[in-house]
Amino acid sequence: MNVRKQVFQIIGAIFFGNFGSSVFSFATSLYILQRTGSALGMGFTLIISPIVTLLMTPYIGYVVDSFNHKKILVFSQLGTIVALIIFGFLLIKFAKYYFVELIVLLVFLKIADSFLQNTLQSSVTQLVPKENFQQLNSMVQSSNSLATVVSPLVGAVLFSIIPFGYFAFFEVISEIVTLYLILLVKFGTQQSRGVSGHIGESFISGLQFMRKNSMILVVSLFIAGLNFFMAAMNVGLPYLQIHVLKLSTQQYGLTESSVAIGMVLGGIIFQLFKRQFSVPNAFSFMIMFAVILSSLGVPIFYNIGSSATTIFYCFANLVLGCLVIFINTPLIAYFQTEVPADYQGRVFSIQATITSLLIPIGTVIYGVLFDLISGTWIFLGSGITLALISLVAVIRILKSKTEEDVIAR
Repeated sequence: MNVRKQVFQIIGAIFFGNFGSSVFSFATSLYILQRTGSALGMGFTLIISPIVTLLMTPYIGYVVDSFNHKKILVFSQLGTIVALIIFGFLLIKFAKYYFVELIVLLVFLKIADSFLQNTLQSSVTQLVPKENFQQLNSMVQSSNSLATVVSPLVGAVLFSIIPFGYFAFFEVISEIVTLYLILLVKFGTQQSRGVSGHIGESFISGLQFMRKNSMILVVSLFIAGLNFFMAAMNVGLPYLQIHVLKLSTQQYGLTESSVAIGMVLGGIIFQLFKRQFSVPNAFSFMIMFAVILSSLGVPIFYNIGSSATTIFYCFANLVLGCLVIFINTPLIAYFQTEVPADYQGRVFSIQATITSLLIPIGTVIYGVLFDLISGTWIFLGSGITLALISLVAVIRILKSKTEEDVIAR
């Protein structure tokens, strides 16, 4: 197997899939806002993702753990392509029903996307040797971030020159490229033995597996927890920079894009380290993340001017983006190494559900907090809390490892 070629085919498939979806999602938000003139309609489309993820969790894990992974990927791509083509023609011919058509399409696309992401995560053991797990995972996250940076720019340009109905056909092209690259990827022998019992039983057995394996449960909760604390950034930074520190929208846009750019750079830097990072390493990076998070409210106390403030937040977000790669990559690789193949679909699906639920919960909680308390203390408190939790986790992991070594002797 040509590992380098295999990795680039996988990364290409993920990039084009995410790029097309991100451009379409960006255009969808603009279109709904343009047609309704209300942020409520646009906001309604945003709640579809966590709802679909929650409802589909038992089914996605069951299918991924029971059926051939390459076939799942191919059928999910074909389904996406057919749905987009039908939607494109319906929107052009029956434009007045656009909202219903969009909701149905977004639900279908979210289901297909969930199958795609979960199946790819659960297929790593079939795609590359164990020593390349972390390399592949870091490049996947960087690819996702690059699509996040590029897609709004492309979406804004296309939205100004073509009717919205044709965006579906633009994504069809992107999905066809994704399908072609998936067909090129060589899958090894699938080690999954299949899942016994019906869907409900398989889901419960996945939960029981995580409960019995405390390390896997802790790692899963920490991946989700990181997204919860990132809600402090997602909610607090726009509020502080625009309403409190009076930065321009251009300056805010620059600082906001720094996180995604940092993740792209983090993936590149990660490749330069010719070593495997452990779970304790990931929690150590989490402590560094917490320290920077706690400092994000500092500019409120010092009048350093808008330019210096912009530079401060650009640098902080850049480093935070890099750290996200160094945190997530070893943790995801740990799942792929330690979770048996016939449980990975369910474990990744459950973990994704926890994350998707914690993000809106964190958004609501931090939204209320930033209305009541100074952002400086919120960031400081969040950083200290995250650092203490990470420190306790590192100590516990190292202690468990020591005890296992003693028993082994």
